[in-house]
Amino acid sequence: APRVPQASADRIVIYPGSQAIIFNALLALTSPGDVVVTEALTFPGIKAAAARLDVRLVGVAMDAEGARPDALDEACRKHKPKAVYLVPTQQNPTTATMSAIRRKAIADIISKRGCVLIEDDVYGPLEPQMAPIATLIPERTYLAASIAKCIAPALRVAYLLAPDASAEQRMRAGMQATMQMPPSLMVALVTQWLRSGVAADIIRAIRNEAAARQQLAARFLKGVSYAARPASHHLWMPLPKHLDGTDLLSHLMRNGLAVVGEGAFAAGEAAPRGLRVSLGAARNRAELSQALQVLSNAVRTPVGATQIV
Repeated sequence: APRVPQASADRIVIYPGSQAIIFNALLALTSPGDVVVTEALTFPGIKAAAARLDVRLVGVAMDAEGARPDALDEACRKHKPKAVYLVPTQQNPTTATMSAIRRKAIADIISKRGCVLIEDDVYGPLEPQMAPIATLIPERTYLAASIAKCIAPALRVAYLLAPDASAEQRMRAGMQATMQMPPSLMVALVTQWLRSGVAADIIRAIRNEAAARQQLAARFLKGVSYAARPASHHLWMPLPKHLDGTDLLSHLMRNGLAVVGEGAFAAGEAAPRGLRVSLGAARNRAELSQALQVLSNAVRTPVGATQIV
């Protein structure tokens, strides 16, 4: 499976998508009222799963590399969470990516505080040089690896590497009790692609296309403050104080742009303001160029100043 570190087969469970892994992991690890720690801005999927299971998310402060070690350590000490959920590579929505030093610091905190890590590595294949945190603390990590962002979203196949065989059995039993397994034909197809090298070719092509789209964004958004990675599918644009986020978001969405405000990602009340801009939604680079021009104009000129009525 993509990005799963040298694991024995008795620790892998195949799911119909990474969202199913997240829900099943929370179901297995938590009870109603328990706390799960995550980044201050996090994947909306875990927010939906936590709300459904009555689990409280506690967001921790972030910097350019994602969750800050000091903030994570304090949250784990104070709240004693049942799990920590993190996206260390091309974090959704900020694209923050942890260095090897940061990953080691996070792993040390997880171990010191006796926590369990749910590591979402959905964007990992786009930056293969970044080893998952699971390689440092495999005995404490549930590693989710999906093909949705790096091969094909329509192939509903994702992989979970459990920390041990017992955890794998619990996760497998939970999946069978709550959801359907992925279609066998899809699993067989993906397996063949992985073994034959076709998957590696697709991942390389998608990485190259993502890099080309980021170069387009850099050209159209020159002088605009935003965060991105060289081969990420999205970018994060912090909102300056003079811009009204609600008006800007409405204006961009009316013009067909795939943007989402910080409210969809906020875990707690201290989340920073900003917009997540998808670069992968456009059907081609020409369409993306038009959208980026709209975005560039909008952030440089307050929306209200361009409205007559």
